[in-house]
Amino acid sequence: MILSKFVNELPIPPVLKPRRKDQFHTYYKVNMTEFKQSLHSELNDTKVWGYEGSYPGPTIEVESGEKVVIKWTNNLPAKHLLPVDYTVHGAHLDVPEVRTVVHVHGASVEPESDGYPEAWFTRGFKQVGPYFRKKVYQYDNNMQACTLWYHDHTLGITRLNIYAGLAGFYLIRDHRERLLNLPCGQYEIPLIIQDKSFNEDGSLFYPRQPEKPVPQLETSIVPEFFGDTILVNGKVWPFLNVEPRKYRFRLLNGSNSRFYRFKLDSGQLIYQIGTDGGLMEYPIGMKEI
Repeated sequence: MILSKFVNELPIPPVLKPRRKDQFHTYYKVNMTEFKQSLHSELNDTKVWGYEGSYPGPTIEVESGEKVVIKWTNNLPAKHLLPVDYTVHGAHLDVPEVRTVVHVHGASVEPESDGYPEAWFTRGFKQVGPYFRKKVYQYDNNMQACTLWYHDHTLGITRLNIYAGLAGFYLIRDHRERLLNLPCGQYEIPLIIQDKSFNEDGSLFYPRQPEKPVPQLETSIVPEFFGDTILVNGKVWPFLNVEPRKYRFRLLNGSNSRFYRFKLDSGQLIYQIGTDGGLMEYPIGMKEI
């Protein structure tokens, strides 16, 4: 399916507001649900999964050293949105088809709140995985300013759950970063890039097993997946109106397998100022990232 490029504007994920905040803790409650969302104006609305009714999920912004607690709630249906490959370790027939556990990728966090792949849970916390898990996760955010992301981490179906939409930015800020006078507000743009494929009706395509599945001792029938369409912040081939000034882009590759190369068609340098571990010692100008 060929969709027109650059006809839909880039959406910017909203910043999630905490349910409560005091001098000791900041508390969030985040629901995982299934819903329909427009991914391109030439497509029917697509059924996706997301956090707080949004794909990608809302951005969580915290301060370095801020103690944050999050209750991740699974309100997804019992049947998976995508075909499950039961030859993958952890995705066997003796576990529920839909399971979730959230991992903040790159965070320094206590083990019980790290989103261990076998610490999964089902809707309403009715069934839980074999490893210790908590209903409310704690993040002490004892890190410098950096760009992280949160995503599903369930053993055997991580790639399916993220492809379905369970991913979002987690940004840590601090005083040192503010002193640098970097572009902020509308000039700081988070970009989560993913590749997907679509069926004619607008639904997400993902390869199925053949009628005679591969035996359990063999590897998955789909060792890697490459979609034929690129989405940014949940929109197919979007555009962004910009001013002639500096912008700060936070780049996140949320694809299953694909690598990306970023460059400006004007030939201008892109200045890399950080990695997912935080700000670099000094900026590096380059033609391509």
